[in-house]
Amino acid sequence: MKSPFSKLLLAAVLVAGSSVTFAKDQVTIATDATFPPFESVDASGKLVGYDIELMEAVCKAAELDCNIIGAAWEGMIPGLISRKYDALISQLTVTDARRKVMAFSDVYDMPTFRFVARKGSDIDVTPAGLKGKTIAVQTGTPMDAYITKNYPDSNIKRYSGGSEPYLELNAGRADVHMSYEAQIIHSFLGKAEGQNFELVGPRLNGKDAPEFGEGVAIALNKSNKELLERINAGLKIVRDSGELAALNARYFGQ
Repeated sequence: MKSPFSKLLLAAVLVAGSSVTFAKDQVTIATDATFPPFESVDASGKLVGYDIELMEAVCKAAELDCNIIGAAWEGMIPGLISRKYDALISQLTVTDARRKVMAFSDVYDMPTFRFVARKGSDIDVTPAGLKGKTIAVQTGTPMDAYITKNYPDSNIKRYSGGSEPYLELNAGRADVHMSYEAQIIHSFLGKAEGQNFELVGPRLNGKDAPEFGEGVAIALNKSNKELLERINAGLKIVRDSGELAALNARYFGQ
């Protein structure tokens, strides 16, 4: 049962913003389940991960009936625009380019981006150092945009899933991969297949390059202002109650 505090806060936020309510019976939320520990599929076929738990908490706080489904990364934003999906949660960074085609909730995370390479490679991750080298990235991501802009003389290999680049590293078909630091640590370096690899180069974020965005948020169709209000209200409850901090601590020790 929802606590009286949560009900009062949700009502206050909604009344302050607008008197309209979201009338749809069920909210369909898509995620790219190839990016652990944020979103993946467990052995039983269930969606699990940080973003999944966060979205479930937000929906509960906002009193929304949400159906979170797995979807291919490359089809998620077109699906949101065409209203196939009501919202997206998949470590989506907020950028000026994305603001042109979709709306965002309040930011709930500020990611750091890093390179990962084989231990002892002493690889130089500057554009000059990676000239002629192979960089693996997930297509259509902030990492892809950053690498494309800054590493024109490198061989860039793009993959649809967030886990595929690690297979390329292990097979020797890529020299480096760029991703979220937390994702590299918790889904690769902490496992047997990542024991021969390490983080290399500087820690980067949106202050270092616009491609990395303003932070991570839930994406919605630009015309769906009512749902945006409800999700922001739910996110505020989750943050103010300490549930978001507890989720960060459990997944990342923060």
